[in-house]
Amino acid sequence: MKKYILKNSIGEVAGLIKDICGEISGFIDEANVNLFAAALYEVAINAIEHGNLGISYETKKEWIEKNIYHEKLAELLKTEAAKNTFVEISLEIENGYITLIVRDEGEGFKPQKAIEKIKQEDFMRNSGRGMMMMKSYFDEIKYNETGNSITLLKKIK
Repeated sequence: MKKYILKNSIGEVAGLIKDICGEISGFIDEANVNLFAAALYEVAINAIEHGNLGISYETKKEWIEKNIYHEKLAELLKTEAAKNTFVEISLEIENGYITLIVRDEGEGFKPQKAIEKIKQEDFMRNSGRGMMMMKSYFDEIKYNETGNSITLLKKIK
């Protein structure tokens, strides 16, 4: 299993995903690599924003509506808490699956409750699309009991 450490830096997410996609590119076709990258991007951003930085859906929605989201995010990324936490991504390719485990150091959340809330609203909402994207791309999704670690499985043909 290969492990990657992601600092709480939005700017580093794309480079890390490019590295991971380089690892999996021989196992799935190019179109699926792009979908994989988009879904993983959402997972990594969620781990930073909602996990390590503790930004709730309601707070993010409010900041976006007030057009202050990027300013508030930049402030949070400068805090000691942001500097002292990270996201760990583990990648394993075996037994016909690509397995990703993404773990943040946040307090976690209740995935089923969040999924139900998303179903009640539409896909055009300001936040929550990442969970829908993951469900539509990965073959299996598992959360740990705390809700700060997600395991994503993609079948290899």
